[in-house]
This record gives sequence, structure tokens and C-alpha cells, in this order.
Amino acid sequence: MPERNNNQAAFSFLNYSINNLSGIGDKFQSGFNRLKIYTVKDVIFSFPYRYEALIPETNNEKTILTGTFINSSIVRTHKGKSIYKAIFKADNGYFSCLWVNFNANYPSSLLHAGSLYYMYGTVIKFENVPAIFHPEIINKQDIGKIRSIYTMPAGFSITVYRKAVKEALNKYLNYINETLPKYILDKYNFPNIKDAVKTLHYPETKENVESIAARKHPAYVRFIYEELFYLQLVMQLKRKTYTKGIGIKYNIDKEYLEEINKIMPFKLTKGQKKALLDIFNDMVKNKQMNRLIQGDVGSGKTIIAFISAAVAVHNGYQAVMLAPTEVLAEQHYNNAEKFFSRLNINVCLLTGSVTKKNKEIMKEKLVNGEIDIIIGTHALIEEDVEFQKLGFIIADEQHRFGVHQRKILIDKGYNPDILLMTATPIPRTLAMTLYGDLDVSVIDEMPPGRIPCITKAYRASQITKAFDFVEEILNDKKKGYFIYPLIDESDKLELKAATQSYEEVKKYFSGKKVGLLHGKMKADEKRQLLHDFKYGDMDILVSTTVVEVGVDVPEATVILIENAERFGLSQLHQLRGRVGRNDIQSYCLLIASDKISEYGEKRIKAMLEFKDGFKLAEADLELRGQGDFFGTKQSGIPDLHFTDIIKDIKIIQKVRNDVTDILEEDADLSLKKNNIIYNRLKEMYKDSTSYFGIG
Repeated sequence: MPERNNNQAAFSFLNYSINNLSGIGDKFQSGFNRLKIYTVKDVIFSFPYRYEALIPETNNEKTILTGTFINSSIVRTHKGKSIYKAIFKADNGYFSCLWVNFNANYPSSLLHAGSLYYMYGTVIKFENVPAIFHPEIINKQDIGKIRSIYTMPAGFSITVYRKAVKEALNKYLNYINETLPKYILDKYNFPNIKDAVKTLHYPETKENVESIAARKHPAYVRFIYEELFYLQLVMQLKRKTYTKGIGIKYNIDKEYLEEINKIMPFKLTKGQKKALLDIFNDMVKNKQMNRLIQGDVGSGKTIIAFISAAVAVHNGYQAVMLAPTEVLAEQHYNNAEKFFSRLNINVCLLTGSVTKKNKEIMKEKLVNGEIDIIIGTHALIEEDVEFQKLGFIIADEQHRFGVHQRKILIDKGYNPDILLMTATPIPRTLAMTLYGDLDVSVIDEMPPGRIPCITKAYRASQITKAFDFVEEILNDKKKGYFIYPLIDESDKLELKAATQSYEEVKKYFSGKKVGLLHGKMKADEKRQLLHDFKYGDMDILVSTTVVEVGVDVPEATVILIENAERFGLSQLHQLRGRVGRNDIQSYCLLIASDKISEYGEKRIKAMLEFKDGFKLAEADLELRGQGDFFGTKQSGIPDLHFTDIIKDIKIIQKVRNDVTDILEEDADLSLKKNNIIYNRLKEMYKDSTSYFGIG
């Protein structure tokens, strides 16, 4: 492949520190750094978040008042504050300008009796006269111009910032290389990158501002497209690297499947069968499987993973199951032991709590092939954990693990098949963006016999009513969770803490056995508590969200969540999934603050309205925006600055089609017309392009 270098000089100039711009000393440099702006290029690509038109229209949030300065005085408010008041005569009467922060020189030195001034700001009424607090004095020639508004750190000068932007564009814009090929620019009538950058910094016309605000201007759409294009390109290149390498070709033995079927505790649903068929179709190919199983809480993903792992072991390979917490790993192990022991498959558990001696024994058995399946937490990723013949990897709640962590585990085998699972339903639009490198199977139905959980909402002032309701349920030998967002009281947040609430619950339910569980407890304490709650005589478990993922106690039929408005919908749905895991009616009680916000109210309403996790996920995405949907940066997905996953579904689809067409024609991006794409990838991912099969 011919060598294709970026313009090194351009790269050098653009990576100049911002203190190369005039007027940016150490003081201002630290302000820029707080905004994650370090280089000239960062300044150029840090765009305004809104614009304002300097026009004298009263229907604007801000406007211009024009008048001749008459006189000034110091006035005192009824609260004793001093205000500098300047009176101006306009064509239609008088107006005043007011300064709370003033001194002997400011603003008096700027105002001269008989001179005409253009005062810009938000107009209010003060002493029955139009007034502007802390106005900006503008020049006549600025009237009618569009001004860009940037995100500013506290105490930072907008004037300095605007000067830096102007200088960066004047001196260095021409060194910006184009990042999309000409055939894409022509296809969608996108402006080139230099014109697009200039337009977003200086829209110049009111029409442009309105078009950018509506996300319809070609300059803005161009950056949405570009952001998605390179994300999707990397996803599809990664997918190609999976399918390039020779993987394990498994034999799916029908007689063995019959043997598994005999020990199954229940019949699989159609959704489970479809997911299993998808997995088997991957396993029989000599390509590495990379499949994500999406399924709602309690939809039966784990049994699908167990069956798949059993098939891998039957073919002479070892399997590993990675869980994000010890609680979940132990639960998987307990269920796995029951299932796999009937198939003569050896299973073990490796977590941080396992003693050093037992760890060494386990590691030796793994290398010798005496252990078929190992279940555990991050402890499995340690360098000295080796396998004899690793062929199958399962990662549960996969978004909790970084791409790098999964790769370490993959490297312990030879192109092992990878099965990822998540009970966090991902809206279709987000899945298209996040999982371009994976095949996705969805289990969209619940096992038969499950009765939908009834969700009720209460205000904090109705807590006794909610407790009374719980008492009725628990009197029937049932168990219940009480969930709180903090371990100890916080002065900053008016949230109920689990430790304080534990005492309240114990007092109210004096005839019941109550336990307290939280993340700061030792692993042994957690294990004992959960054992007592699941198998013993404990009736109520007061807990923080440590029980959010995977804790399975079929006898638990009620969950009460305090400060429910503080949780995300996805988290609330996960918590609700801790109950209703049998054929008995279950309840989820949401206790919200009496001072709940409109946003909190909407979340509670969504929980009452939707039982389906995928519908809730769509509602969650609409309510809080894409943000960091998982509440984690572990997914390895870059921030999307321009894209709105909900609004840009059509662009997402176009991008996917374009990327597919490009890679079908030019798999390693060696054609001259794709030089720009190749160079951009090299710039974005430096030396790791070989990981995508193009370096």
C-alpha cells in the first residue's frame, strides 16, 4: 500500500499551544484548559453553543436601547444595596442603566453627558421605567450583527475568548485538512471543512442562525454526518477484523442438545430459541463470533449463555463468564453449578475474595484443563490467569467492562467466540450507533407464568401509607427490598440514607427481621446477608443500589424505592426487575420527594406507564438526551458533540449505507479517492489503525 502522509507542517501549526495566540498568558491559558482547550486546533473546533443578534427588537430576550446620557446618581434599594443609576433620554421617553458592581471609575468614566449610547442587555422595569442591569455598551457599527456565544469558565473574559477565535481562524484555518472525500461532499452538497467551520463561528445572517439552531444548515449537518461516519467506519472495520481471522468451528451435536433439554428447568420462549439459533449459526462458522444478547430484566439471557458454554465445552474448549460485581458472579456461579453438574461439567468461581491459596490451585487447574468453565469478576483479567484451551467468552452487563479489559481476556485464547449480554435495553437508534461492530439478538418476551409487576407512586409525605401497604404484603410470608440512594446522610442532598432508614424500617416493622446491605461492606458480610435474605428468615433487605444488577430472590415480591426521582429510568427498571421473578403478584413502590421537579415527575410517570424495558429506554433517551446513556464511559464510544441519536436516525441510516458501500469496494481504504478517509483515521487513532486492518 502506498505511503499516505498528512501535511506535517499543518499538523504542527494546529497543535501549537493556545499561548501562541496573542494575549493568552498563563492566567487565560488555565481558563481555556478548564474547557479542555489546549491547542490552536481545539480553539478552531470549539463552536458556539448559541448566537445572539444585536438588533433593537423588544421581542428578543436581549435588545438595544438607544439614548443620550443625561445624568447619574447612587440609589439605595429597600434592602440597603447601593446601585449606580444612569438616566438616558430616548426618542420615546427615558430609560435607565443600572450597575450593582461599580467603583469610582466604572462605569462613570465611560459615560459623558450629551453623548449618544447604544446599551445592550435584558430590559426590565425599574421604578416604572425601562432599565438594563449591567448593560453592554456597543458601537453603532455592531448593530445588526450576529454574535457567537461560547461556553465560558467562571470569571473568564468573553472578549479574550472571541479574540482568540478570530486570530486562530485568521492565521491557521487554511492549515485544516479536509476530512470527508469529495464524492461525499458532492453527494450531500456539504460545504468544505473550512467554510463549514467559518459558518458555525460566524453565521453572519439571521437566516443562517435559525438554520443552525434547527440543525438543518448544511454546515451543521456536515459535522453530524462526519461524526457518525468515522464512528461507524471504525465499527465496521472492527467487525471485518473479527470475520477476517479464522475462529473456532464448533460442531452442534443434536444428541447433546437433547441431553441438555432433559435437564432444563423450563421450556425456552420463542425469543430465547431465536437467540440460541443465532448463536449456533455463529458457532458453526470458522469466524469469531461477536454477538450481543439484549434482553429485558428476567427475560432468560443467562440460560442461553449456559447452553452455549456447554456446547463449547462439549467441543473440547473452556469457557469463561465475566460479571461486573462479586454479588452477580456468585449468583451466576450458584445457578451454573446446579445446571452444569448435571452435565458433568466442572465450574469454579474466581473473585477478589478468593484466598491466595485457592486462587493458585484454581489457576493450576485452569492451565491443566481440569476446570471447564470459570465464572468471576475483573480478577479473571489478571495476567497470570491462563487457560489450556479458552474458546468461549461471556461478558454479562457488558457495558460495565472497557474494550481494553475484554481484549485482554480475548488474548488468553485463540479467537474465542464472544457472547455479550445486557439487561439494559438499548433503544434501536442508539444500538445502531453503539453496536455497529456486533451482531445483535433481542429476547423480547418474558418466560411464561410471570405476572407483570404493579408499580405505584407515593410522595414522601405518604410514606406511612406506603409502609402500611408493604406490611399487608409481608404478612403473607413474602420478602421485600427497601432501596435508598446513599449510605450515610449527605448535607448537600436531601436524600434519605440507608443507615438512617434502616433504623426507621426496623422500628416500623418491629415484628420482621431486617438486614442492611451497602457497597462499603466487606464481601463476606454481603455474601452472608444475601444468603440470609434468599434462604433464611430475613424478611426485609434495606439496601443501596448494590442490588441493582442480577440479585435473584424469587420470594421477594415488593420493592420500595425512596427518592425514586433521583434514579435514571434504566436503573429504576433494573431495580423493579428484582421482584416478580415467580408466579406471584409483585409490587414496586416509588417514593418521590414532595418537591419533585417536572423532569422527575415525567420519569415517575414513565415508570407507571411502561413495563417494557425497551419502551422505557426510548422514554429515558428522550427525557435526558443521549448524554452518557449507561452512566459510564466504559463503552469506548467517543462523545458525540453534534449528533442527536433521536433526531438524526435518517442520517445514521445514510452513514451506515455509505460506509458499507465504501468498505465493500475498498476494504483497506487504499484507493486514491479514499486517501482523505485513511489519513483522518490515522490522525484519530494514531498507530492503532492496524487493529482495524488498514494500517
